[in-house]
Amino acid sequence: MQTLDALIVDDEPGARRDLQQVLAAVENVRVVAQASDAAAARQMARRHRPQLIFMDIQLPGADGFSAVEALDDKRACVIFTTAYAQYAVRAFEVGAVDYLLKPVDEQRCRRAVARAREQLARQENAAPAELQPFLEIEERGAHVRVPLADIRSVTAEGNYLEVDHGGQRGLVRQTLENFLAGPSGAPFTRISRGQAVRLSAVRSYRGSAASGLRLYLAGGEELSVSRRRAPEVNSALRASGHAPAREP
Repeated sequence: MQTLDALIVDDEPGARRDLQQVLAAVENVRVVAQASDAAAARQMARRHRPQLIFMDIQLPGADGFSAVEALDDKRACVIFTTAYAQYAVRAFEVGAVDYLLKPVDEQRCRRAVARAREQLARQENAAPAELQPFLEIEERGAHVRVPLADIRSVTAEGNYLEVDHGGQRGLVRQTLENFLAGPSGAPFTRISRGQAVRLSAVRSYRGSAASGLRLYLAGGEELSVSRRRAPEVNSALRASGHAPAREP
């Protein structure tokens, strides 16, 4: 099951801490950022591209409804969290997946996450090819749009990136740093100074952060993880449910 990245938006530190503890008990959900107001929420959502946003309604400056309307990524599933039940109708009017009352109950939160997963699956299945995120690359002298879901890895070659997609390779004029900092880089994890991989393209892995990591991609490729990146990559692999390769 895919691990969903979550953003918590609440102006009360105690409420953020309580919700984070609840989410820690929900399988395959990872809190990647927190924000205390609408402006910070938009910034964190743009940076981390979370699939789940747990949004308080009463925020300093703009309220939670205004914060949702200002989000760049309309595909994120918003779950409102508040101490007041009277906002439920409006919450669903702005497209919220669910509405949780504080203090958030773990089982109720699990149901909200399950509902979000169903919506994300419907979005993925319903999105026409022209609306799916893509990267424009140069391949054999032609410019080609490659869906991000088809890209296995990107490797730095000077000021270019070599893009491996389905066994084919192309180039894009961009540095690895700029690529990973942009929206196209969200599904990718850096495994060395000059290479990043899409974790969902990893079939299995061997080794550990201490002994060294090797990744085995769905297409049969084998990639090495640098010693510096190994602890972070190892944690990401475990969080996303990847299994170690069987020893020969």
